[in-house]
Amino acid sequence: MPLAMNTRAFLRTSARLVLLVLLALMVTACADKAPVPPPAPPVSLAPAPLPAPDWSRPVFYYATNRNVISANGNALYGGLRSRETSYGELRVSASGGQAVSGDLYTLKVGLDRATRMTQASFMGEIERAAARTPGREVLLFVHGFDNSFEDAAKTAARIGVGIGFTGAVVLYSWPSAASPAAYLADRNNAYYAVHALKELLTYLTANQWVGRVSVVVHSMGNEAFIRAYTELAGECRGRRMGCADLRKVRSIVLAAPDVDREIFLEQHAAKLTSLDARVVLYASKADVALAASSLVQGGDYERLGKNVVCIPGIHVTDVSDVKTDVLGHSWISQSRAILQDLRCSVTENCNRYASPQLREMICTPGMRYALPDANPGTDRATQGASFWQMVVPGGGSATPASAGFGLKLPSLPFLNN
Repeated sequence: MPLAMNTRAFLRTSARLVLLVLLALMVTACADKAPVPPPAPPVSLAPAPLPAPDWSRPVFYYATNRNVISANGNALYGGLRSRETSYGELRVSASGGQAVSGDLYTLKVGLDRATRMTQASFMGEIERAAARTPGREVLLFVHGFDNSFEDAAKTAARIGVGIGFTGAVVLYSWPSAASPAAYLADRNNAYYAVHALKELLTYLTANQWVGRVSVVVHSMGNEAFIRAYTELAGECRGRRMGCADLRKVRSIVLAAPDVDREIFLEQHAAKLTSLDARVVLYASKADVALAASSLVQGGDYERLGKNVVCIPGIHVTDVSDVKTDVLGHSWISQSRAILQDLRCSVTENCNRYASPQLREMICTPGMRYALPDANPGTDRATQGASFWQMVVPGGGSATPASAGFGLKLPSLPFLNN
C-alpha cells in the first residue's frame, strides 16, 4: 500500500513538472512570436539645389495639354487639345535688357529648346530649382489668348528674368490656337484646361520640397486658373489633411483678367481669398482688348480686368497709365513699373505700399462691391474702401513696343525693400 501511494505521488509530481515545462515552453514560444518593432523610416534627403541662374541662358520648366507635334529633340506643340499632360524643360537665350526712356524694358528672348521629361523627372528638377531659394519657391505663369507655345514660353522667360526670380519658374500652357480669329475656340480650350491645371497645382503644392508657390495669370488664362484654384479650395475642406497643401499658394496675381466680372464676384471671389493668399488684381480702363472682349460676349458683360471695382480681400490696382502696346493689354511682360510691383507681390512679407509707385485712391460708393464671405484681412488695401493707382515713370509710353525687361533688373533697389 505504501508503495502504491508513493507511486501515485510520484506520478502527480511528474505531471506537475511536465505541466510546468510545457508552460515554460509556451511562454518562450509566445515571446519568440512577439511583434518585431518596425524599422525606422528612411531619412529623406533634401534635393541639392541647382546652380544659380545664368540670366543670359536661363532654364525654366513647362507643363502643357497641347497636342504634341514633335517629341524628338526639340519638342513642338500645337494649338489642339491633348488628353495627356506633357512636361519638360525650356532653355532660353536672353540678351539686352537695358532700360530705355519711360517705362519700357527691352529684352530679346529666344526659345532655344523645349525638352520633354517624365512627370517624375520634371518634379525632381522643380525641387532642385526651388531649393535655390530659402523658401523653396516656385513661380507658375499661365498665359492668355492668342498665344502659341513659343509665345507663352518667351513671356514666361521675360517675367522670370525681369523680376529676377531665382526659384523654379514653371509655364502652364493651355491649347490656345494662337490666332486672333479663334477667340471663342480659345475660351472653350481655357475651360478644357481646368482639370489639367488642377492636377499641376496639386502636384506642386503636395510636394514636400516645395515651400511656397506664386501664380501670375494673364488675360484669358484667368478663366482656367480661377476655376481650377477655387474648385480645389472647395474640395480640400472635406479632406482629412484639409487645405494645408493648397495654402502653399501664397501669392496670386490676376493680370488683365478676361473673365466675366459678375460671375467672378458672385461665384469665385470669396473662395479665391479664403486661404489667405495675397491676391493682386491689375485692371485698366485703357485695355482695348478687354473692351473688344465685352462686345464679343454681347456687350453687357463687363470684364474683370477692364475697370476698377473695389473688392474686399483683393489688392485692386489700377494700371491704366501703363502704355506699352497699342491695345493696352500686354504690359505684364513689358513694363518696368509692373515688373517692380510684380516682384514685390510674389515676395513674402514685401510691402508693396512702401513704394512711391502706388498711390492710394478712395473708392466711391459706386465702385465698392459688398462681398460678405470674403476674407478682407487686416490690411487697409484689402478692406474694399481703397484701390491703388500705379504711378508710371515718365507718365508711361504711348509707343508700342515688343515685350522686354532688364537683365540688370534683379539688382534694382526695390528687390531689397
